[in-house]
Amino acid sequence: MEKAGQGFVRTTVILLALCVLPVVRAEEGIQEAAKTLDLVILSMGLNILIAGTLLWFILKHRDNYPQNRLFLSVIALLFLANGVHFASESLVQLKRSTLSEQSIVFLSNVVSAMDFYTALTFPLIFILFPSPLFTQRKHMIAAGVTAAAIYLLFLTFIVFAIVPMMIVIVVLNVLMILTFLIPIRWYLLYRDSPILYERNHAIAAGLLGVGILVSQGMFAWSSIFIYGGESLVAGISGQVAASSGGEVSWALVFSHARTIGPMMFLLYMVYKELVVPKNYVSKPLRFVVIAVFFVGMLNALVNGLVDDPNLSSLWEFFAIRGTYGLVRPLIMVYLLLKFNLIDMRNADVRKVARLVALVLISVWVAMVFEIFQAFLPIPQLLSAAIIGVVLAFLIGWEDRMFENVAKVSDDTQLMIVDEFIEPDDVSRFITVGLLTMVLGCFLSFINSGLLL
Repeated sequence: MEKAGQGFVRTTVILLALCVLPVVRAEEGIQEAAKTLDLVILSMGLNILIAGTLLWFILKHRDNYPQNRLFLSVIALLFLANGVHFASESLVQLKRSTLSEQSIVFLSNVVSAMDFYTALTFPLIFILFPSPLFTQRKHMIAAGVTAAAIYLLFLTFIVFAIVPMMIVIVVLNVLMILTFLIPIRWYLLYRDSPILYERNHAIAAGLLGVGILVSQGMFAWSSIFIYGGESLVAGISGQVAASSGGEVSWALVFSHARTIGPMMFLLYMVYKELVVPKNYVSKPLRFVVIAVFFVGMLNALVNGLVDDPNLSSLWEFFAIRGTYGLVRPLIMVYLLLKFNLIDMRNADVRKVARLVALVLISVWVAMVFEIFQAFLPIPQLLSAAIIGVVLAFLIGWEDRMFENVAKVSDDTQLMIVDEFIEPDDVSRFITVGLLTMVLGCFLSFINSGLLL
């Protein structure tokens, strides 16, 4: 009965892909395809879906290891913050003509506040995975409270202009640079280890490093080495200007300092994954780092050859904001399934995880063809038909791919720390994280002047 139900769902999605999607795509114009709003909305929906699904896993299925549940809670908060970010951005783009100036300022402030929030979740993610750096409850609690306090303190400084903005940028970049060294350390220590258990940690750290740090300049490595870093460098919110009033932009300098580490980490992983002994090879990690490397090369070509502002803006979205809106979810979902951070022995969990995988496939196909359509316009009916065929093929193979990724094997084992935290600490952590996010939005509301 269960297989019949899954077959019905799969067949329904295929029919919708083949019949409904082509009609919708045919009604769009080529000019519309060159806009980033569609990708912003796709990113918003995907991030909120993953955040909600992870929170459901955490709160409903408490039999999972507390260590895994705590890591999943940080990832859920990260995706939720990204979802709020893209929701605010989409509202600005959709309703700019009808919103008041103060409302636009508020939504723009929320975007920046969520950027700060995600930046300060990175240390917690790297502390927890692939294995906890802190093995005592009090140390982990102190780390979480410190991250929340720094976030609220920084926003308070900005809102009430207590210290210059540049000081906040410098301190934030220094903190991020230090924490970026954690996955690099795991990878350097254990990638060549003869012990499979240790190599698993290095591979997991490499995948996590790409999944998180892809938004910190990995796609833009060619920007520094070819163009001197004057394009596609992400700052607190969006792209950083190369100069300001004829003077050097210090925000760009500190952004470069933050992105150099991830870029060099990527280049080293590309080299290492190509020369590692055959019996040590991780095909998923090799594929991911080489794909990111070649996207960086493509970035150089786009910046050097494309003059169309619509195409440039679309590529800028993909290479900067799209990295954490569309690229990160794909890598992180694979990571969660590959290393069994979600208890896949539960039938209900497997059903929901498979549904998320289907949605992820659909969103990625739509995103890829949205970009492809902008760079190489083809008739909309033909584009829609290709999307339907690709979706049908991928959904047909979804079951086999899902089972291969989610299976338990020796190359998926990581260290579990017994009695690392109490089970109820996970709910407390989520509560504090959500409260911190709400307070950040409230400070953005104050800074917008809507209270006056």
